[in-house]
Amino acid sequence: MYYIQKMTLRDMSECGLALRGLGDNALSMEEVSNNIIEYLYQNFVESYSGEKACALIRFFKTHSYSELTPNLQEYASGILSDRILADNLKCLTLMATAGELPEWNSRHQSVGHKAIPLANEDAIARIPMMSQLMQQLGLNPGIVVQPDPNLLADLEQKMYNVFYVPDALNSPYIPSQASFVVPFNVKSVLGFGGLLPSGNMFTILMFLKVAISPMVINLFRPLALNVKMAILPFDDGCIFKDDLKSIINTEIIDNHQNKSLRYLNSKNATLNQLLDVSEQSTIIQSDRLEEAIANLHQTLDKLKKTQVQLIQNEKMSSLGHMIAGIAHEINNPVNFLHGNINFAEDYTQKLLNLLQLYQINYPNTPGAIEQLIEEIELDFITSDMNKIFKSMKVGTERIREIVLSLRNFSRLDESELKQADIHSGIDSTLMILQHQFKTIKNKYPEIKVVKKYGNLPLIECYPGQLNQVFMNILTNAIDALELRIDAESKLQRPQISICTQVIDEEWVAINIADNGVGMTEEVRSKLFDPFFTTKPIGKGTGLGLSISHQIVVEKHCGQIICNSQPGQGSEFTIKIPVKIEECRIGVQDTRIQGTRCK
Repeated sequence: MYYIQKMTLRDMSECGLALRGLGDNALSMEEVSNNIIEYLYQNFVESYSGEKACALIRFFKTHSYSELTPNLQEYASGILSDRILADNLKCLTLMATAGELPEWNSRHQSVGHKAIPLANEDAIARIPMMSQLMQQLGLNPGIVVQPDPNLLADLEQKMYNVFYVPDALNSPYIPSQASFVVPFNVKSVLGFGGLLPSGNMFTILMFLKVAISPMVINLFRPLALNVKMAILPFDDGCIFKDDLKSIINTEIIDNHQNKSLRYLNSKNATLNQLLDVSEQSTIIQSDRLEEAIANLHQTLDKLKKTQVQLIQNEKMSSLGHMIAGIAHEINNPVNFLHGNINFAEDYTQKLLNLLQLYQINYPNTPGAIEQLIEEIELDFITSDMNKIFKSMKVGTERIREIVLSLRNFSRLDESELKQADIHSGIDSTLMILQHQFKTIKNKYPEIKVVKKYGNLPLIECYPGQLNQVFMNILTNAIDALELRIDAESKLQRPQISICTQVIDEEWVAINIADNGVGMTEEVRSKLFDPFFTTKPIGKGTGLGLSISHQIVVEKHCGQIICNSQPGQGSEFTIKIPVKIEECRIGVQDTRIQGTRCK
């Protein structure tokens, strides 16, 4: 089988090799023609459905009127109003046919193409398809009507071209539009052929149900030569299966003709041998070329991914260094403040106690002191001081938590494979994104984050890279929630759910779901493609989820999928092994069933 829309040089070479052998056991021109047409009809198929690509395929060859059977002579005479036809009048004769309808599988049942007399050049011009066919094949109508022996030897070696109509619908060169082209969905027409030593023309016409490109068309030119090699022995021999006249003639030919026939057979054998060698060489070279091209495509894809990953790694490394530096610089003064708050609170409390003791033992204080006590509201200061110190403690604790989250997220000291707490990484990422969970556009309450953490063991992983995955997915979830809020006047409270669970002793799953805008199947299918994004220019690069996929699948031997429908939100499921090394050695289980949040 050959996918005609995607024909390769190897396909065409194999097809040509098969065509040349179809005349080996044939006894007539009609028989070898039938073999050729049947082979092409059965083996040319559509690329996607695998169904036959041809609605109809036919083989034509010109013959002198005298060479036709009585029935065909009567048919040709009828076309020219029963006038007496010259014996050397060329007639385009249907030799073989195959198609979708039963009547298309026998030349005897053809209504209008059994034998078309080519009386002169004007007669050919009145048949648009025939005229265009000869023009594209490079044939002069005058040569076809009345062959010149002095030109045949030269023309025979040059007239191998392709007849091509890219769009059959409404084409002036393809007749029977309403009765044939439209009902049988004919999209393109392809033909190839040439001249034989006798001066007769042969051609194969394929009416295709698929559109084919000009690049594929160029591959069909060698098939004309292969077809010629199959029919060459019958050029001056038996034409039809029941043509006994031709057989008798071959038995009474003179010695000179025998010599010419032997010379032709010898030349034919030599040419076959040369073509066989050339064919095998072409197949080998084609295999090497296609393999090289495939390797080149793989290398280019790998280089693109590597380049993207290197760029992103450099960005993340720079970001990590910056975060670590900021965290370090903030951490020192925060530790200083946090450590001294306790002392300041203790000292202040002692001073307040001393002040109270003074008030008890010296109730009659001077007027100036009494006035100052009222002005500064000493009672309020005394009661509020403890609250101030508690608030300062909470603030410094909060800063210390943020600094710790920044350090955990950057993971500069954990770039190698190690055991890590997945929940710690998720919490650190949530802490960094905390400001984005606040009230959206002053219309809706802050995004609710629901955490359903399972009892996960420590996971062998690259912690910093997994945090990057969590960051990309959570950021996309926030964007999806904002888009839904823009699109709808009323929306239930925006929410992100994070669920972790143990699948079995070897695998864990992390599910991150949102009730955002969701996505179509077309968008979902391209979600992990590099540079694919639905965000406006400047908002997204299309690298986040592509790199996330690479981190999960390639770095962690895991899986990441997305389930989503428009208006129903999205859910990302990440499945990673507890121990990467064991997973790399074993066989990976590709199922992600039963891992979604309940």
